[in-house]
Amino acid sequence: MDEMNHEIMACRRCGTCCQKGGPALHLADLDLINSGNIPLASLYTLRKGERAIDNVSGARVRLTSEIVKIKSRPDSETCMSYQDADKACAIYGFRPLECRTLECWNTAPLVQIYAENRLTRRDLLGERTWLAELVQAHEDECPISRIEVLVEGRASGDPSAAEELSRIIRYDHHFRNLVAEKGKISPDLLDFLLGRPLEGIITRQFGVKINRSPQDSGSS
Repeated sequence: MDEMNHEIMACRRCGTCCQKGGPALHLADLDLINSGNIPLASLYTLRKGERAIDNVSGARVRLTSEIVKIKSRPDSETCMSYQDADKACAIYGFRPLECRTLECWNTAPLVQIYAENRLTRRDLLGERTWLAELVQAHEDECPISRIEVLVEGRASGDPSAAEELSRIIRYDHHFRNLVAEKGKISPDLLDFLLGRPLEGIITRQFGVKINRSPQDSGSS
């Protein structure tokens, strides 16, 4: 390989990949979380049924299973671990599988592992069965598939669909508060445990504007 090809086929630390969002996690990353090198508070869950950008195809797809990812910065797509000053990764020595695999000049290795052996919340919660039970209770009450049906019903003028959608939004809001207050769970963990708040998902995914009452009861 000549010098020019070697220069092209190496990371130039431009930060482009980091600015497109944090990586999804795989079973190979489990020890990084269990060791505390990647804390649970730095993660969030994309739930089954959500629509998200596929990092390989670039298309927006409906997720057939949940994905646990490293959070982005607030109001930005950039991975929270990216450091602008030196264009470096704050957890480089403990970076996840996707980051270790990515070669922007050759995406084949990433494509090969991208959808395989993804971590789930259940994998990460392990023996903390009471947290797994909370996660399941929330999933049972607020599945994205049900939300989509209700949004469609609301759009077609069904008042019962609009009412039920508002009820589920209120449930999600109060469930999060209850978990944080009664369960003594840091609010930073809620996006991992329960996924992102429903009102945000509904606004982004379905274009439904959510209006809050003074009592924090969701309405649509």
